[in-house]
Amino acid sequence: MPALEVVSSASWDADALGNHRAVVTVRSRAPAVAVPLPWRLPDRHRGGVVVHSPDGAPVPNAFVDAGRCVFEPAGPGEHLVYYLPYTAAGSRSYPEHEYLPPPTPEATWRRVAAAAATAPESVCYQAIDEHHRYTEMERPAAAPPAGPELLVFGEDREHPIRMRQLPARWLENDHCGRLRLRAEPGEYHAFQLGVYGTDVTDVAVEFGSLSTADGGLGAGIFDCPTLGGTDENGAPLHRRLDVPEYTVAALWCGAAVPPDARPGEHRGTFTVTAGGRSATVEVTLTVAAPAPTPPPTAAPPGEPVGTHLGDPVALRRLRWLNSRIGSDDSVVRPYHPVRVDGAALRVLGRSVTLADSGLPARLTSFFTPDGQLGTAPTELLAAPVTLTVRDADGVPHEPLTALRHDAAGRAHADWSAHGSAAGVTVELIGRLEFDGALTLRIELVAADDVELADVALELPLRADAVPYLMGLGVPGGTRPATVDWHWDVARNQDAVWLGNVAAGVQVRLSDEHYVRPLNTNFYHQRPLVLPESWHNGGRGGIRTVADGPVLRLRCYGGARRLRAGQRLRFDARLLPTPFKPVRTDRHFAQRYLHDCRPVDEAAATGATVVNIHHATPVNPYLNYPFVTPETMASYVDQAHAAGLAVKLYYTVRELSTRAPELFALLSLGDEVFARGPGGGCSWLREHVDTGYLPAWYATPTEDSSLIVDGGGRFLNYYLAGLDHLVRSAGIDGIYLDDIAFDRSTMLRLRRILDRGRPEPLIDVHSANQYNERDGFASSANLYLEHLPFTDRLWFGEYFDHDASPDRWLVEMSGLPYGLTGEMLQDGGNPWRGMVFGMTGRLGHGADPRPLWSEWDAFGIGAARMLGWWSPADPAGTDRDDVLATTYLRTGPDGRGSALVAVASWAPEPVEVALSLDPAVLPTGPVRAASIDGFQPARDFAPGEPLPVPPGRGWLLRVGW
Repeated sequence: MPALEVVSSASWDADALGNHRAVVTVRSRAPAVAVPLPWRLPDRHRGGVVVHSPDGAPVPNAFVDAGRCVFEPAGPGEHLVYYLPYTAAGSRSYPEHEYLPPPTPEATWRRVAAAAATAPESVCYQAIDEHHRYTEMERPAAAPPAGPELLVFGEDREHPIRMRQLPARWLENDHCGRLRLRAEPGEYHAFQLGVYGTDVTDVAVEFGSLSTADGGLGAGIFDCPTLGGTDENGAPLHRRLDVPEYTVAALWCGAAVPPDARPGEHRGTFTVTAGGRSATVEVTLTVAAPAPTPPPTAAPPGEPVGTHLGDPVALRRLRWLNSRIGSDDSVVRPYHPVRVDGAALRVLGRSVTLADSGLPARLTSFFTPDGQLGTAPTELLAAPVTLTVRDADGVPHEPLTALRHDAAGRAHADWSAHGSAAGVTVELIGRLEFDGALTLRIELVAADDVELADVALELPLRADAVPYLMGLGVPGGTRPATVDWHWDVARNQDAVWLGNVAAGVQVRLSDEHYVRPLNTNFYHQRPLVLPESWHNGGRGGIRTVADGPVLRLRCYGGARRLRAGQRLRFDARLLPTPFKPVRTDRHFAQRYLHDCRPVDEAAATGATVVNIHHATPVNPYLNYPFVTPETMASYVDQAHAAGLAVKLYYTVRELSTRAPELFALLSLGDEVFARGPGGGCSWLREHVDTGYLPAWYATPTEDSSLIVDGGGRFLNYYLAGLDHLVRSAGIDGIYLDDIAFDRSTMLRLRRILDRGRPEPLIDVHSANQYNERDGFASSANLYLEHLPFTDRLWFGEYFDHDASPDRWLVEMSGLPYGLTGEMLQDGGNPWRGMVFGMTGRLGHGADPRPLWSEWDAFGIGAARMLGWWSPADPAGTDRDDVLATTYLRTGPDGRGSALVAVASWAPEPVEVALSLDPAVLPTGPVRAASIDGFQPARDFAPGEPLPVPPGRGWLLRVGW
């Protein structure tokens, strides 16, 4: 067989010819030449091949068979064999590369070629670039051993196990039962054990100590992340590993080499057991002499020490999988600890008063209609929340009567209650967290076989306090008269929000089987797991019933039979809103440039915050911002010197295939990556086994990615990575492009940023997910659990700026939740946007700089925003479809000046009368300053009507 040489410097049209070729030198005339193709080729490849003769013309006869390409040469000279050509389909961002079908050679030639094919003089294998090339670990052994019950092969970190077949490298280099490593003092040194054989079930590894003549390394420095560690909730995790017969599985392991480890060779053994059998690996770990550099700085709480990161290719970051960073019980800004005063539990701007049942008797907000902290209470409940268990005759029982406070922690307060009725016992465990999240774990246990007519949780809400609703098949906006909703797996709906800007509550139902669905184009690949208790085979649902001044929100499970000893979990979470005061001062001062421009250009725009997207020189690869540390740190330093904050695109939903840890993470199965049908771009098809879900493809950097599960230890890895970015590069926050993780992860994330930066920022972008593909989930409702820890919203693609004002308020603005927002789709509507304090974002289809100038001329950062929804708004019009919002400044004399934003939702041009409250604002002339792209200069006399074209408006100066 000719020598195998991988060359990555060649270039050709990969979209026409694929990513791989063999350069074949033919010295003499022959009827057929056979070129070995020794790589693990993708399952979907069925023999497509294109062979170019020395003059560049395709040869007429070629085929692929039994791991080789046979072709008819055009004579002596260099031939190019492209053996994985494909056609490109799909879209640029979600490509689908399909391999060409096998060629059809002449039948007569093929019969001759099968017997007369000769080997070429030389073969050189080339790939379009280093990323695409096949490695030694993708060349299967020609004759793998048969019969061994368990074989273990030692492998270093430089050669990640990539395929299920046995690599030829292991047999050619005697890796069976041997492991040779070289590590530095103080580093976490990753390595692999490849297991192979028959009946390889319940794999385990026992690490032995490594000894030298005068010392050694204890077994405790070793771990095996593939088989377990610490999960995302801080609990010990054990992963069972069963390996199919005669396939390879990678055990990724690591050695936390002590900083004072004695240099030299340390020898010992590891033992791998599976299916009642064992195999021993002889280990030699050579510790290098200490480098003349200072030891790494102390790690923050929850972060493993001695990570000694260096080059990402060294895979030392794998230890992040077990990080507990951000998992303490501390409170983040602007919140305070839960304050317990008897049955009253107080958090920022809200309080919950518990009944003896352990359920809320009162939900109280102290926020004003303009989203600020006040003193006047707004009660959401007209009566206490009830849990009703009805027996077979429909007789209701309310069994929870004994309330017990178990603990009041700094970040949460806990309680419990219990009772019995209708043949079941009921146990309730409640928790209120410092951001206001109130969780109820309600468990029913049947003492005997029992028939129940219903189990229902009912919230009697004050109808006047909840004019708006979002969820249960209803887009955000004005609450319909009634809602009668039943569970449907085709819809990503398990929660409903009701309220207004001053007060509201989201109710979300689940059970112990809840798994966070995938989102953003992928909901149907892993939809909602319907809760057995609340769903009850389609009998359960949520219904709103109007009862005079009361709106009863009834969450019910319906009739069922429980067997003796059967347990059912009826879990509910209540999120009282708003979460925090609206910070318009910060909102108008923080002006976003969503574009990676040179620092001097960015500063010249007038922006104060730069969002660095992926697929840029500073941050080239999707959710893996570790490959250009010097470039990133330099950019951030320059930006800080210019007075700019820098935020980074960094989230969880996808992971770039450029991540050096990719194959180690793939060894963890669906703990990290979501299961799916495979396919996608050619790189995924050629290098990743089936069962994955292809994700975004960034064409500027040719960066493919995989969908991440959104749970598991990868969250630990992600958060430790964020801490590293904050400490090493000094980033000021992150930009979340949708959110694929839960609120506990979001809280850990917030703690990391709060500790690392003085004014950290998190903004959340989402495409409108209220569609069939995404399960008709309003983005604000879907991500409400994360919004307590978020600073700004950018609800973007596919949001309809022709939607009604109530939908703007509830779904896009963020104001009912204590946040501000910006527009994206088609640059937004700047006139309507100003009614909600929103503009487009510079660098993405909008140029808000003329508006910024008008803000600065007025001093809008010191103004109070009084929206059209607030009774305190001193401005208005004589039409319901032309709205006005006031930005009010009050001088020392008590007189006010204002910017008044007016915007029309009328379908035709209208003239409106502007009304101003004389107790607040002067009623003299108003002026429209010239604002490029927004409005011409114009003065309006008192009482003069305002002409307003459809979809447009004015920004008027009043009293200044």
